[in-house]
Amino acid sequence: MGPFLALAIPYAAYLIYLIVQIILTLKRSEKKCRSNAAEAILLFSEIVFTVIGPIIGFCRFDQFGPEIPFAKQHVLIIILLSAVGSVSFWLARATKDTHNLFVRIFLSAGMLQGIVLCAIVTIHFAGFMLMGIIFPWAGFELLCPLIAFFMLIRELYFYNQVKLDMEELLPYRRELGFEPVQYKLFQQPLTARLFVYGAIVVVLVIAQVLLGYAVGLQPDSIIRAFTQSVGFTFSR
Repeated sequence: MGPFLALAIPYAAYLIYLIVQIILTLKRSEKKCRSNAAEAILLFSEIVFTVIGPIIGFCRFDQFGPEIPFAKQHVLIIILLSAVGSVSFWLARATKDTHNLFVRIFLSAGMLQGIVLCAIVTIHFAGFMLMGIIFPWAGFELLCPLIAFFMLIRELYFYNQVKLDMEELLPYRRELGFEPVQYKLFQQPLTARLFVYGAIVVVLVIAQVLLGYAVGLQPDSIIRAFTQSVGFTFSR
């Protein structure tokens, strides 16, 4: 067990470091880390835990022996839900300066969907996370939902901190006598916006379920993907 612990201890320290750095940036309300090294590590980790890890995980999700984290016949819907969250995350990074509020609203909803999925999958994987730390080369993707959860929260928070210059964006709003609903939404606190994002997430999930149904999945494949797995938290 000695060689395994020699790798597990620094890996666990690395994961804790990532979470602490994310929490510190949120606490300071400053997205950029205080050092270039920390910024580079965080960027590298975002690529690992929101892109590489999920891809590896879904490529070998049924290779854990008798345990299977997602039912094979329903895993496609989980892949789709994960892809929407990950793509929304990276598009949000790419459009951090946009004043197109429809883009900000829908990408925020996509990230919120990813946050909810990560929370559920983290609970689903809870019994195996220690193994993902001790044997990271064989199952480091088991920690991806937990780390991605914090990364998505961070990106969602800062993506919604945009300051709108209403005089520049809507110079004739007083003459028109109204402001478009998307501009009114972004004048509300983030907590209020989350209710709107949540409603959009419901619509997004329904659209993804319908897409899955069109390619042969069942309407309740999201639930079946978890419950018809083997050996994990939500397995029957």
